[in-house]
Amino acid sequence: MLLAGARRAATRRPRLRDRVVVFLARLLSRAFFRSVEVAGAPPADGRVILAASHLNGFVDPVLLVGALGALPRFLAKATLWSVLPARLLLDLVGAVPVQRRVDAGNATDNTGTFAAAVRALEDRDTVAVFPEGTTHDDPSIRPLRTGVARIALAASAAGIDGVRIVPIGVSYEDKVAVRGRALIEFGAPLEVPDGVRLDPTGNPCHDDVDELTARLETAIRATTPDFASTEEAVALTSGATIALRPPGTSPAAVPLADSSALARRVTAAAPADVDGVVDAVARYHLLLGTVGLVDGQVANGRSVTALTRRTVLLAVLLVVLAPFALAGLFTNLVPAVIVLVAGVVPRAPVSKGTVRLLVAVLVFPLTWLAIAVWDVGTGWLADALRRLAFPLQPVLSELHGTREGFWPSVFVFVSIPVLGFMALLFVERAWALARDWRAWRARVDRRGQIDAVLHRRAEVAAITLRTAGRAGG
Repeated sequence: MLLAGARRAATRRPRLRDRVVVFLARLLSRAFFRSVEVAGAPPADGRVILAASHLNGFVDPVLLVGALGALPRFLAKATLWSVLPARLLLDLVGAVPVQRRVDAGNATDNTGTFAAAVRALEDRDTVAVFPEGTTHDDPSIRPLRTGVARIALAASAAGIDGVRIVPIGVSYEDKVAVRGRALIEFGAPLEVPDGVRLDPTGNPCHDDVDELTARLETAIRATTPDFASTEEAVALTSGATIALRPPGTSPAAVPLADSSALARRVTAAAPADVDGVVDAVARYHLLLGTVGLVDGQVANGRSVTALTRRTVLLAVLLVVLAPFALAGLFTNLVPAVIVLVAGVVPRAPVSKGTVRLLVAVLVFPLTWLAIAVWDVGTGWLADALRRLAFPLQPVLSELHGTREGFWPSVFVFVSIPVLGFMALLFVERAWALARDWRAWRARVDRRGQIDAVLHRRAEVAAITLRTAGRAGG
C-alpha cells in the first residue's frame, strides 16, 4: 500500500478533481464555521512544503484547502487508511500514507513516501504535512517529527532549488462548538539551506535535520496557540479578547488573529504575571455568571431601539422568504440531526469535528439525492418529498414545465443545500436576536451590579495589556 500511495502521489492529479475538492472544502468550511479568518500571506505556487499544526483531525486539512484555494499533496499517517470513510477521502485527494514508528515499530520504511514528496517538489507542486504526526487536544503543539526537514533537505541535496517551508497555525475559538470560528495563520517561509551534507546511507545528516526541525517548531509556535494548560489557554484568550474590545464600541467579535497574537505575547511573560491575568479573568467571569451576561453584552450592549429595528427587519425578511427557509429547514433537518448526534458519540474533543465532518459528507448528499430522485411520480413518498421542497415546484414549472426528467432532478439536488444555508442563516439571526433581548433584560434587572462588573472588566483589560507589554519589553 505504501508504494502504491507513493506512485499515486507522483502522478499529477486532474485539474477538475482539484477544483471539485476545493469547492467541497470551502462548502464544508462555510457550513461548519461562522467564519474562517486567514492571517498572513498564503504561499505562491512553487516548491513549497506546508507544515501545519494539527488540533482538529480531518477538519484541519479541509480548512487549509479552503483557505489555499488549491489542493496540495497531503502526507497522512498510514493507519487512517484502515477507516473506510477516511480512506475514501484520502484517496480522493491523492494523499500519501506515512508509516509512524509508534504504529509499526522499527519496521517503518518511508523511503518511497519521501521520494514521492521530493518528486512532487521537483515538479513545482505543493506538499502538505502535519509534522506533529497526530492530532490532539493539547493546548500547545507537540514536539515535531523530522519528516518535513528530511524531505526539504533531501530535495536540496538532489539539486532542487527554491524549496521553502511555510509554517501554518490552525486554531479554533472552540473546536467542539458547531458554527464556531477558526483561524488559519501563515508564517514567514523558511528557506532550505544549500550544500546539504549526506550520511553514508545517502540521507541528510541528523544534525542538519534536527536544526531545521527546531527552526520549524519555533516558527509554528509563533502562529498557533502555545499555552501551558487548558486553564491558561481559556483565561489568556479571554483576557486578550476583553482587552481588544473597548466598552462602548460595536459588540462585533474581535478578530481571532488579533486576540491570538495578544494571548501569545502574554504567555511569554513571567509565570507570576501570567497567573495574575488568569486570576483576574476568573474573577471577572464569576461576576458575569452572576449577572447572566457574556463580555460583549455587558461592555457593548444593544439599545432597545436597535433591537426593535432588528426585530422588525427579521420579521419582514421572514415573511418574504419564509417558504424557502422552511423548505431548507425541512429538507436538511434529518441529516443535520444525524451529524449532531454523531458528534456526541466520541468522548475526546479532538474526534468530534472529524466524526461530524465525515458523517456530514455522507448523509447530506445522500439526503439531497434521495429527495431529488424520489419526489418524482405518484405515491405517498413522492408526495411527501415534494411537500418538503414545496417552493421549488412553481420554479420548476416555470423553467421546465414539468418535474420529470434529469435536469429538474439536478435542479432540486443543487437547490436543497442553498435552501439549507438560507434556513441556517435565519436560525442564527433569530437566535442571536433572542440572546440580545435576554441580555438587555438582564442589564435592566441588574443595573445596580453593572458598574462593579465594568470595573472588574477594566482591571482585566489593564493587567492583560500590561503583562503583554512586559513580555514584549
